[in-house]
Amino acid sequence: MGATLITSNVVTIESLKEVELPEKTHSYQPVSHIDFIDNVKNIANKMLPEKTLDTESYGTARDGKQLFGTMTFRNNEDTGLSLNDMIDDVGLSIGIRNSYDKSMSLGMCVGATVFVCENLMMNGEITVMRKHQGRILDELNALIFNALMGAEDKFQTLHHDATVMKEITLSDKEAYSMLGRLYGFGVISERQLPIVKREWTKPSHASFDNNSVWTLYNAGTEALKKTTPMNRMNKQIKLHNTFEKEFSF
Repeated sequence: MGATLITSNVVTIESLKEVELPEKTHSYQPVSHIDFIDNVKNIANKMLPEKTLDTESYGTARDGKQLFGTMTFRNNEDTGLSLNDMIDDVGLSIGIRNSYDKSMSLGMCVGATVFVCENLMMNGEITVMRKHQGRILDELNALIFNALMGAEDKFQTLHHDATVMKEITLSDKEAYSMLGRLYGFGVISERQLPIVKREWTKPSHASFDNNSVWTLYNAGTEALKKTTPMNRMNKQIKLHNTFEKEFSF
């Protein structure tokens, strides 16, 4: 079990090494997918000594020119839990993105992973976004360090939010009203509406069969798996912020 893979084109570390790094120009400084991944893992291991890298998932678009991925860390003492023990387990996830074609900035965010359904929780803004210009290679480690500085606090906040959502019960009328607001606010698309309704009425995971805000939240995250990779992180953040505002947690 692990974090939500934010693209359907799953790739391995070895295949990422085969993607050709573009040449540097006076206005463009590419960052290697592999170097970015390695630096994030190395710095996270140093800054989060109580956690261990549990899973990592990567995907690409545009023939490898766009990279999307997640790394999930769990408390060392949690390793080896059975599926039943992991139902309410939450791990710390780092989402990353990078490109070789100037289509998007290097980006990194921190969130929480709900292991039972492999969904991602994120709030706030993407922690790091940096254009591929200037001294980005020299500044990369500092950018990663700054992004992880508040990781533990963010993790605790998201864990608290999940706990609160589990304790609030919704009627079908309240859930459908919230579904309409998610669509109206542009969090989910018209195509994703039926997915949210289906996951609310007949959840794919038995642990969400309880008519709570947590069930509806995860119905939303399930629907967002159909979002394009470039927009997935921002949509997940918007989903969390909307629920936070609507239910005051």
